[in-house]
Amino acid sequence: MSVRRTGGGALLGYALMVVMIVGPGAVRDVVAQTPAPSFDPAAFGVELELVGDGLNQPVYLADPADGSGRLFVVEQPGTIRIVRDGVVEPEPFLDLTGIVNASGFEQGLLSMAPHPEFTENGTFFVGYTANEGEGSGDNTVARYQVAAADPDRADPASAEILLAISDPFPNHNGGLVKFGPDGYLYVGFGDGGSGGDPEENGQNPHALLGKMLRIDVDQVGEDAPYGIPEDNPFADGVDGRPEVWALGLRNPWRFSFDRVTGDLYIGDVGQNQIEEINFQPEDSDGGENYGWNVMEGTDCFRSEGCDTEPYVLPIAEYPHEFGCSVTGGYVYRGQAAPALSGVYLFADFCTGLLWGLGRDGAGDWILSEPIETGLGISSFGETAEGELFVLDLGGGMYEVVGRES
Repeated sequence: MSVRRTGGGALLGYALMVVMIVGPGAVRDVVAQTPAPSFDPAAFGVELELVGDGLNQPVYLADPADGSGRLFVVEQPGTIRIVRDGVVEPEPFLDLTGIVNASGFEQGLLSMAPHPEFTENGTFFVGYTANEGEGSGDNTVARYQVAAADPDRADPASAEILLAISDPFPNHNGGLVKFGPDGYLYVGFGDGGSGGDPEENGQNPHALLGKMLRIDVDQVGEDAPYGIPEDNPFADGVDGRPEVWALGLRNPWRFSFDRVTGDLYIGDVGQNQIEEINFQPEDSDGGENYGWNVMEGTDCFRSEGCDTEPYVLPIAEYPHEFGCSVTGGYVYRGQAAPALSGVYLFADFCTGLLWGLGRDGAGDWILSEPIETGLGISSFGETAEGELFVLDLGGGMYEVVGRES
């Protein structure tokens, strides 16, 4: 099965405008730090092929890069499945349904990150909403080990909780855990939910909600089962929590690193008006403030402080006329679709629209026209070879196999 659609052009003019916009006052734009191929949005097209089906609310895909041919697919109700050659194995790799709170639409088992040395140590990490804790349950990051007797099973008894952050509301969990090219574990947490960030977490550097965290899981700290990288922007804990790497995020549902450049792309779900893609160049020292809840995209969400702080503007955004929940993707670096090389793919969960984002010949960010997929795209996934997959919350797993001519 293939999805072969190209989108209409109503959004393109808007997209070209917003990605080149300069923010008000002292608001600073992202400056290009790494070269990228020139992107021609008029030539953009994607072909998706159904390669797996029958999954139960799939929300993430991870490649252990161990030569086994396995892909791990995270199912929101609380299980991790092994998929081999498009076949979903009947027994789960890990079943956490007994400890996961999946009662809210944004809650559940949300992600998995195999350790960079997974082949040697069998260690991986998960992000989930626990059915314990105050409020709507704890946003939790835990470490697990593969079972000694069976590489296709995890050992539930090996669980070690690294982080458990009380979430006051059942939405804006974030929940993605992913290793960066520096070997540190990055964790995206939403602002705690409700609407408008009523607890002011996004702009509070001493709160872990509304942040991108960066921790060293190969070290043990004095007060935590992980270490703090020495170059974290608040490593000394004086002006902010030492775990914080970036702030001002509403709900960074999906983020990724370009496997070639090391640049970080963050899909941050908006409030009432704007969905946005944020960017951090590979050579960043961290500490970027992406603006929430003072700004929503390039718009002022509230007037107080909007023109005075050095917020980092998104590299792309779109209004809710075209969707309501951005699903961040990846920069394509595979071989199946060479015409997409260097193009960042992302989508909207509500409408199924899919975009390509890249730089033009002048180095400015530019969006393609959207492609209508008809899918509820909950996540993208990337293999060790740079091939991309798209997950449909309805149960399908699609591979990016080419582009339309």
